[in-house]
Amino acid sequence: MSDRDDIANTVAALAIHVDARDWGALTALFTPVATTDYRSLGGDVRTQTREALIAGWRKMLPGFTRTEHLIGTPLIAVSGVRAEIRASVTAWHTIEDAGLANGRWIAGGRYEMALEKGADGVWRIARLALANAWQEGNSDLPRLARERAAAQS
Repeated sequence: MSDRDDIANTVAALAIHVDARDWGALTALFTPVATTDYRSLGGDVRTQTREALIAGWRKMLPGFTRTEHLIGTPLIAVSGVRAEIRASVTAWHTIEDAGLANGRWIAGGRYEMALEKGADGVWRIARLALANAWQEGNSDLPRLARERAAAQS
């Protein structure tokens, strides 16, 4: 496969593994230290180990009944062992609970990623940013999901 195919597969694997809660496969998608930027949704920029990143996701994602992340065809620019990617993204987050008036939160925007090709020839995500984000539905669902996930563990 070409570098572009490998990069596109890495981007697609992010959505597939998040929704499957495949923590090991998710960890393998990132460089040992990675940066995330969720400022456009009111979050912050964090640079942390990939294990810490996935541990944070593990504290929220299992609290949703289900999620569905759809990442559009990525625009890829490769320069040696680095690649810059931009792709549209929409993510549905659902909590099925009879006590909730609205158990759906949808967020979207554009993923901006930097990938690096390791000495092993594998492309990994070094930076993941959500740009031009929007959201609709119950924006309290992430907090509820964290509470539910904590109660499950």
